[in-house]
Amino acid sequence: MLNIQNSIEKEELWNALVDTVHALLMYKSHKRYVQEVMLKERPDISPKELAIRLNISLGESLVLLAETRDQESGSGKAKTSADEGGKSDDRSLLDFTG
Repeated sequence: MLNIQNSIEKEELWNALVDTVHALLMYKSHKRYVQEVMLKERPDISPKELAIRLNISLGESLVLLAETRDQESGSGKAKTSADEGGKSDDRSLLDFTG
């Protein structure tokens, strides 16, 4: 019974975190930047490193990585820089706002 209650509480907390992150003004821009740049450069980036590099909360980085990695696994392997002839994407976060 205790395990069921803990899993329900964890799910409720996760849903609250996701709802909070989705309400952030920069959420869509951050998500697009993570998908198109960060995960191509560093597919194994940790939530903590992503939070530091983008100057966002750890909670937002957890949600962004969970969502973008779920989308990648559904659509197959993400392209890496090596797949694109080794060129690096030099766009910045500002290119994804608006």
